[in-house]
Amino acid sequence: MSKKVKQNQIQPGQCPIDPDTGLPVCPPFDRIECIVVDKVYDSCFQIDDRTREVSTDSDEFGTGLEQGDPVECALTEGSDITCNEISRTSVGDGFFTIVLSVNVPVTLINPEAENGEDNEIERIFTFSKTVTLCAPEGVSIDCTESVLLACNCVVTDVEEDDEVLEYSISCDIQVCLVVKSILTVQLLVPSFGFCVPAPCVTLPGVCPPLPPEQCF
Repeated sequence: MSKKVKQNQIQPGQCPIDPDTGLPVCPPFDRIECIVVDKVYDSCFQIDDRTREVSTDSDEFGTGLEQGDPVECALTEGSDITCNEISRTSVGDGFFTIVLSVNVPVTLINPEAENGEDNEIERIFTFSKTVTLCAPEGVSIDCTESVLLACNCVVTDVEEDDEVLEYSISCDIQVCLVVKSILTVQLLVPSFGFCVPAPCVTLPGVCPPLPPEQCF
């Protein structure tokens, strides 16, 4: 390197660019730290499409729904998609075929309910999933980074029983399932020391406002 990049204080972000080579040059670390972190031993993802049936009534879900009406559906606020390990079978070299029970908490909303009626119900859609991961003894299986991509529900049947409407609702869900095998470990890492916070700044608004980027 023909010229060293000077840096008085190391900050998070991209390393300084060497003006001669145009390449980033990071300063050498000056210590090795032992930190506690969640180590990901293995991970995988898959998009899963499922259909689930929901039964409810007008006492719990309000009135106004007819056969063919759509029902609003979304992941329950403040909840995550979770999974529980049902069984595992060793396939050698630390890998296991793991059967999971996946739990998707959803909230359904009746858009036709009258004022004062209960119009929300919560359900947990559960399905099984089989994956093969590196999962040595002691690791935990985690699915909380999974995402509910779509949830579409429609009323398939309405029956009246003693002035109470009985609803049958069919829901199609699409889940991006992210499965990880995780263990909390002590890890040696190169370090530059502690992070020093930078002064807070307030960025002004864009004036004039910029149009969105072209799609093609």
